Amino acid sequence: MPHTSRRTIASWLGGLALVVTGSVSALLYTPERFFTRWVPPQPPPTLAAVTGPERDAWQTLGQQISGRLLWSSNREGNHDLYLVDLVTGAERRLTDHPHVDFFSRFSPDGRSISFLRSQREWVSFREETAWDLYLMNADGSGERRLVQGAYHPTWLPDGSGLVYAYDNLISRVDVTTGSVTVLHDGARPPTEGRVLEPELGGEGLIAITLRDVTPETVGVLDPRAGRYQPISSQRACQITWFPGRRQLAWIDGQGHGGTRVMTASLDDMAEETLMDLPGPYSHEYFPRVTANGEWLVWGASAEGHEHDRADYEIFAWRLGTAWTTATRLTHSPANDQWPDLFVASE
Repeated sequence: MPHTSRRTIASWLGGLALVVTGSVSALLYTPERFFTRWVPPQPPPTLAAVTGPERDAWQTLGQQISGRLLWSSNREGNHDLYLVDLVTGAERRLTDHPHVDFFSRFSPDGRSISFLRSQREWVSFREETAWDLYLMNADGSGERRLVQGAYHPTWLPDGSGLVYAYDNLISRVDVTTGSVTVLHDGARPPTEGRVLEPELGGEGLIAITLRDVTPETVGVLDPRAGRYQPISSQRACQITWFPGRRQLAWIDGQGHGGTRVMTASLDDMAEETLMDLPGPYSHEYFPRVTANGEWLVWGASAEGHEHDRADYEIFAWRLGTAWTTATRLTHSPANDQWPDLFVASE
């Protein structure tokens, strides 16, 4: 189902304006972001598909839960998807494609995986208009393209479809029929900006990142009532729901390593730090709460910021326990990012 982009040029100009007029940290990242647009990241010359510390970490986590870990990495070349069965410790490379595969997500029942594939051999993750939405079975079989032209697809709570952003529209696609319904035009009230990273929660509410407005932040859109409620008091991104709850997590630009994972409930709107690891790996990104609401997975770098170039590692942490119990799950100089963790029912 092809879409015709109405705002590709505007998006590029808007992104440039945000960099030029944004914070000091944004200005520091400008050269790297521009470079990344055109030059693909090269993995280090000596990489192992799996390292010994990784196998040890997977075994440690597998002693606590029965589940599967999913993420994207360029450890064997360009970015492909990897899956680990935490019960057996078996690791699989799910995709092997010359284009970029990233942003993979388990369906709520764990039987399917959604992901994005670039329309060209190299596309930076910051370019939002050159990706297609794919589905496959959780074992990597049955791969099929569901939508041509999509970005940041997230599953509906019942698994019947996904919502995604494209051309400043929030759309919903049915996984069975492939039919697409537009839920909201970001240029219209109450957002009147650029909508990104949509995720549908309960009561028809959509968590979004909102740009090209003042202030730029994350919040919750109620498209039926025509209301938008900012959640973060600071510029923020990568908002996601706690499944089945009126609670959200997101990334803001504070913390030990320049970022941290924040949380708030819609009931009291009180912002709290959910995760901000001390030590070197404290530049957090890519937060994801498991479907059972018990674990947080994310990526963190010791240095570097760019999502598709920096040496991000994957971490997991049982919510409510001490931060010191967080487990580092990848040990590779490659770029490991956008993790998801499916926890099987006991």
